[in-house]
Amino acid sequence: MRRAAGLVLMLVALAGCSGGDADEPDPPASAGPQEAPSATATFAGPPAGVTVTEVDGAPVGVAAVGGEAWTALSAAGAVRTGDDTRIDVGNAPLRLVATPMGVWVSVIADGRIVRIDPRSGGVDLGVRLKPTGSEPEGLAYDGHLLWVVDQAHDRVVPVDPATGAVGDSVDVGDAPRLVTVGSTGLWVSDYGAGAVTHVQPGSGLPYVSQTKVLGRCLTPQGLAEAAGVLWVACTVESRVVGVDVETLEVVAVFDGVGGADAVVARGDTAYVVGQQGPTVWAIDAKARRIGDPVVLDELGGVSENVDGAVVGDALVVSHPDGRRLYEVPLRLLR
Repeated sequence: MRRAAGLVLMLVALAGCSGGDADEPDPPASAGPQEAPSATATFAGPPAGVTVTEVDGAPVGVAAVGGEAWTALSAAGAVRTGDDTRIDVGNAPLRLVATPMGVWVSVIADGRIVRIDPRSGGVDLGVRLKPTGSEPEGLAYDGHLLWVVDQAHDRVVPVDPATGAVGDSVDVGDAPRLVTVGSTGLWVSDYGAGAVTHVQPGSGLPYVSQTKVLGRCLTPQGLAEAAGVLWVACTVESRVVGVDVETLEVVAVFDGVGGADAVVARGDTAYVVGQQGPTVWAIDAKARRIGDPVVLDELGGVSENVDGAVVGDALVVSHPDGRRLYEVPLRLLR
C-alpha cells in the first residue's frame, strides 16, 4: 500500500532507459503479441447479473472460504467474512488464504501473519516475521506449507500452518509481491525486478529457486497457472504475458489489458482483473486467446491493489478505492 505510486513512477522511468523488451525474444508469431479487446468507452452500468456490494475499509485481498468470499479490509484493520462479520487482525491486512488449519492473513504494517479459526470467528495464532521490518504480502498454500512473501527482504518464507513454525526462507527477486502454487512448484512475482521466481524442491537442498527476467513485463503482480502456462499481470504496461512453466519462455503476450493486476485460474481459464473500471478479462489458456472485457464500474486507478477469487460459480472482485466488491457470474466471462 505504501509502495504503489512511487515505485511505479520509478519503474516507468527505468523502462525508458533499460532496453525493456529487448531482453526477451519475441514469442512465436502465432502466440502474440496480441491486442486485447478494448473496454467500452462509455459505462452504462454493471452488466446484468453482476452484484455490487458497498464495503467500507478498502477491500483488497479476496479468498474463497467455505463457499463464501472473505475479504481483507486494509484501512479497517479487519477481515470481512461472507456474512459481513468483521474480525480485527491488525494494521493493514492485505491478503488471505484458506487452509485446513484456518484462514491465514498477511498484516503488512505489523510484520505479522495471523490465523483465523472460521468456527470461532477469532484469531487463534499470530506469527511475527523476523527480522524486524519484514513486510508480509502475498500468501499461498501448497497443501502442506503456507508460503509468505516478504517484500522487504526479497524472499518467500515457508510456515507450518498448524503450528506457525517458520522454516528457512528462499531468496527471490527484488520487491516481490504475490505467490501462487503451480504444477511444478511455486511462482513469485518480483515487481521490482521485472521477473518471476520459480521455487521447487532441489536435490540435496530444501528448495532451489530460479529467477526469470521477463523483459516484456517490468511490473509483474498477479499470477496464476492454467494449461501449463503461467499467466502474469504487468500493471504499468497494461499487459499480460504467458510463460511456459517447463521452458520459462514467453509464449503469449496480450497488450491493452488496462491496469492488469490480479490473476486467478480455474481449470483451463485464467481471469485477469484490471484496476481501471475495474474490468475483467477471461483467457482461454489452451487456445491462448483473450476474451472481451467485462467492465464492472467506472472507477479509476487505485492506491492499493485490486484482487479476485473464484467463489462457487462467480468471480469476486475487490476495488479498495471504490470500496466495493463485485460478484461476477463466470458465465459472463468468455
